[in-house]
Amino acid sequence: MNSFKEITVDVKDGLAVVTLNRPHRLNAFGRIIIDESTRLVDKLAGMKEVRVVIITGAGGNFSSGLDVIDMAEVEEEEGLRLLRALSKMLETTYKSRKITIAAVEGYCLGVGLDTALSCDILVSSKEARFGQPEVNFSFMPGIVRVWRHTGMNKAKFMALTGDIFSAKEVADWGLISKVVGKGEALKESQKIAKRLLEKPSEALKNIKVRFTGIMGMEYDEATSREREGSLELFKTEERLHRMRSFKDRSGRKSS
Repeated sequence: MNSFKEITVDVKDGLAVVTLNRPHRLNAFGRIIIDESTRLVDKLAGMKEVRVVIITGAGGNFSSGLDVIDMAEVEEEEGLRLLRALSKMLETTYKSRKITIAAVEGYCLGVGLDTALSCDILVSSKEARFGQPEVNFSFMPGIVRVWRHTGMNKAKFMALTGDIFSAKEVADWGLISKVVGKGEALKESQKIAKRLLEKPSEALKNIKVRFTGIMGMEYDEATSREREGSLELFKTEERLHRMRSFKDRSGRKSS
């Protein structure tokens, strides 16, 4: 798994910790890291032993976004290929059946922010900074993920101004799952991952799949999908075992 130049991967006890490892460029997404991250998400998808994935950044930053210097030098055809690869990586992360956690310190900008918001849980240091500076380079920011978390008004404000915002401010908008002290994001993410790994695996996957699937649906279809998930989980042996174990521990009889 460590056959990458600009990403490190540590897999242990069902958890994979993925580190964007390009600290001299604030972990900006250049040509190498884009191709490596695309290959990595496909590889992780096939690893049954991995149930939870944490994505973080080396050197005190998550990612400063797209590497503008790299992109300024690529030919148009290559640039379009890289953008398609980035889009594939983000969608694969979002739709993964594994639970994903972004552990954010420092800058989390542009496609770095898109990567963090493609995860199921975003744990951020109180000192982290968020934004979409793409407009300053006449480039299209990621609109949909921010919009889904914050609503149209805040998403437009972030995308149109290109401003940088504090963790506290975007947490108030709904972008962040949990804010922690400086340098604590990875440690807290590992604690959350440990708790998740103790949960029923089929339940976690089913809940995530329902959340992912219903985002683009009308209310009636979304509630129907939610009901389907409930019925599927009710039929599992793990559900029955856990409920009976709880009943036995409680010492109470059914009414």
